[in-house]
Amino acid sequence: MTPSTVMATLGRFYEQIYKLPRVGPSLVRGVNRYVAFWSFYSHIVRGKRYRSIADFKKEFLRLVAIMKFPIEIVPGSDTPDRFDLHVSECPFGYCRPDQQGVCDATMEMDRGLFGRMGAELKIMETIPEGATQCRIAMIVKERTGE
Repeated sequence: MTPSTVMATLGRFYEQIYKLPRVGPSLVRGVNRYVAFWSFYSHIVRGKRYRSIADFKKEFLRLVAIMKFPIEIVPGSDTPDRFDLHVSECPFGYCRPDQQGVCDATMEMDRGLFGRMGAELKIMETIPEGATQCRIAMIVKERTGE
């Protein structure tokens, strides 16, 4: 099974869970926080916190290549603490306005994983809310003495 097949299957699964009355949204968020925790300590990510945007970006690009996600770093967006990216197609398959809530809930995995790695993920636009692509900023503050 390819990463894209796995992600699309998870997307449909999360969407069904999200629809459960009262518990669905919290359950999807909780599961994705757990996946972030597990992923951080996996042999793929290796549980490392990055102190600079350059180091984080290098690791981010390695992970994107493994997963084969349709992600492009916006040329010229690099600053000392940030880079922007565009996601041309949701890995989970979310593209309709009624999927905005489940999209945000599944992004808990990314927020959690990248947060543990030392970055803040800031979502500026998403495909389900009507954008042609998702626009995301990755922000890393230089750290010393941790």
